[in-house]
Amino acid sequence: MNESHQVLFRKYRPQFFKDVIYQDLAVNSLSNAFKTKKIGHAYIFIGPRGVGKTTIARILAKRLNCERPDGVEPCNQCTSCIEITKGNSNDVLEIDAASNSGVDNVRELRENVKFNAMGGKYRVYILDEVHMLSGAAFNALLKTLEEPPQHVVFILATTEYHKIPETILSRCQDFTFRKVPVSVLQQYIETIAKKENLNYDTEGLFWIAKKGDGSVRDTLSFMEQAVVFTDGNLTGAKLRKMIGYHGIDTFIDFLNDILDSTKSAQIFEKLEHYFQEGVDLIKFIWDFVEFLNSLLLIQDNLAERESINIPQDDIQKIKTQFRTLDKELLIMLSENIFLIHEKLNQMKLRSSYEVKVYLEIQFRKVILEREKPSVSGLLSKISELTKLIQSDINNIQDNTVSIPTKTAAPTPISTPPSTFEKSNSQAMKSNTPIAPAQDMEMLIKEKFSGMEVDPNQFKNI
Repeated sequence: MNESHQVLFRKYRPQFFKDVIYQDLAVNSLSNAFKTKKIGHAYIFIGPRGVGKTTIARILAKRLNCERPDGVEPCNQCTSCIEITKGNSNDVLEIDAASNSGVDNVRELRENVKFNAMGGKYRVYILDEVHMLSGAAFNALLKTLEEPPQHVVFILATTEYHKIPETILSRCQDFTFRKVPVSVLQQYIETIAKKENLNYDTEGLFWIAKKGDGSVRDTLSFMEQAVVFTDGNLTGAKLRKMIGYHGIDTFIDFLNDILDSTKSAQIFEKLEHYFQEGVDLIKFIWDFVEFLNSLLLIQDNLAERESINIPQDDIQKIKTQFRTLDKELLIMLSENIFLIHEKLNQMKLRSSYEVKVYLEIQFRKVILEREKPSVSGLLSKISELTKLIQSDINNIQDNTVSIPTKTAAPTPISTPPSTFEKSNSQAMKSNTPIAPAQDMEMLIKEKFSGMEVDPNQFKNI
């Protein structure tokens, strides 16, 4: 490795407020403070790792001591700016509170704040991971933090806001830093890839940004590793291989095997295959959970770039294949497989073979759950039967032969009927067609013999 080589997250660390991405709250507030000349004596930056807390603290320190400031930005060319950038300024002291957490360390700091700045206007104390200070150390810091000398500015940084005492928070201006969305990280590393003359495609940058999990530093660290692994070709195929992602087609096939009762055996064949190939089965299950959750997001029309961790090309493929999948079934599968993953983490099985056996047992339960009829399926079947019965009723009514009525004749002289007429009348009555109600009863008995049907559901018949 070349001695002059500098890792990406240090090489591209922002040196101006305008270069910081996605932290507009802190950047705009501090910029306005310089415009109105209302600089606080103590700030606390709160947020996850690698999102710019220490970076903005250094830019703020440079601007405070800059000899030729450019508006709200430091010049980055004067002696003070250069020293702070290199990390050898006597007026900017970065203290790791994790390794200087005792009350004696804070007492030493209290003695040092009495001395004036040596080259600039301010002495700036940056306390990183300040939540690691002991209770006694926090108490020792209170008075100095509340009324520091005019030439001192404190900048505290922490990833665990809930561990900071209220007495400390009340004495500082607090700024909350947010995780950077995947889409913003992807655009950011694309500009760096162009500057570094790297080959890349959209999917490759997506996987790098996703691996960063909202942290700019983690993203650039993984990008550095990916450049070495892929020899500067940041393509989707190589990145999938690097991170162990199986591809969307793998999960589509696996889901189809679960949904199709004739392919249940293939589930266990694939688990055995992944085990023999040395695949991390716990990670595979989690990736499958993410895939199922993505299906639900797509069905709810929430497949935005910020809310789904799947490349856009794969999202389109999922939409075409599973748009009509029963949502109730999908929720059941998502919940059951998430519980499997959760139990795996709790059990902490010793070997991958034990994980495979456990998964085989659990997927047999999933198959049994899948074969149970869902509520929506039962309601749909009842609706189909209702329509079928109504259709048959209409057909019977249309095909029933109505008895013709005779034209009224002149009223004859009433005479008692003869014996022949009585017998002829009885014969005609015996040839009367079967009533529609009787025919309907016979049809229902024939079509639905052995099925339990609640008559109250068909009151309109």
